[in-house]
Amino acid sequence: MPDAGLIVPTFAEPHAHLDRAFSTAVTGWNRSGSLDEAVERFLGSIDRMTVEALSPGGRRALDLLYDAGVGHVRTHTAVGGPLEFRAWEAVEKAAASVPGVEVRQVAMPISANLDAREVAACIREAAARGAVAVGGAPWRADDPVSATRAAALLAAELGIGLDLHVDETDDPAHNTLAVLAAAVTDAGLTGRATAHHCCSLARRPESVARAEAEALAAAGVAVVVCPVSNLCLQGRSCGARGLAPIGWLRDAGVLIGIGLDNIRDVVVSVGTADPLRAAWLMAIAGHLTGEDDLEWLGRTVTAGNRRICNLPEDVDEGGTDDLLMIEAASLAEAVALVPPRQRLVG
Repeated sequence: MPDAGLIVPTFAEPHAHLDRAFSTAVTGWNRSGSLDEAVERFLGSIDRMTVEALSPGGRRALDLLYDAGVGHVRTHTAVGGPLEFRAWEAVEKAAASVPGVEVRQVAMPISANLDAREVAACIREAAARGAVAVGGAPWRADDPVSATRAAALLAAELGIGLDLHVDETDDPAHNTLAVLAAAVTDAGLTGRATAHHCCSLARRPESVARAEAEALAAAGVAVVVCPVSNLCLQGRSCGARGLAPIGWLRDAGVLIGIGLDNIRDVVVSVGTADPLRAAWLMAIAGHLTGEDDLEWLGRTVTAGNRRICNLPEDVDEGGTDDLLMIEAASLAEAVALVPPRQRLVG
């Protein structure tokens, strides 16, 4: 162990799915490894998704997150349609059993058509239940442009954030980033919106991708990359790495986060509850192995993720219960080695 460990705030996780963690007994396994099969299996299992069936997996995931040093989780919870709010209530039940992790839910309608009246009504109910953001995957909607704009307007109306799954595909023709940037600006959501995944951005010409990254930065839209799921799901047909182009986003000044996403569920059969492990994977897959890059990844995990979750970055602003000691001499070493750590309790 180094002479003195790093003292940092407990980790904030900006992108989880606690409602379906460890739930393959309900949904079955994703045999093809594709997002389309995952969605099909998920939707086909809704009648078996009860609070009792889903909450144990959420609790198990939260126990693992706590052990890894996570103190705050923003989880995207499926709502609406025949599922109603059973998954939401399952997450609430799981969260109540692990008080050491603060859980905040993002309303993710099972329908991508966020411009539909019944979907908007579902999100309004979720906001009344405490949703911190409008979620969903409008890039999969019948009209992605309309759905994206409707999501931004609804978030502004409700006074909450906007956290969308965006262009989670290898196909460069799926491109809603420019629409999202304009919608966020028009709705007055600058600094309150996050685009998650953004995989197809890496498949577009560099000049186009850089311009879109600059538009996101100008609109104050953060980007959360989920290396475990994106490397598992994307790139199967084209051989690409499946990650958003981190370098181009950094050059544009976009606030970047690293998400854990799925933990042993119908979308991805692997997973990790450790933010440092996710950063380690991103270092390798994203060619971010220089010492400066590793340090940046460490800052992203310890500070960038907290900014995206609207938490203070400075350890002096939190109590002792919100601190973590990592057995590393630097943030770069913490990412490179994924060392042990322990929570400090006052």
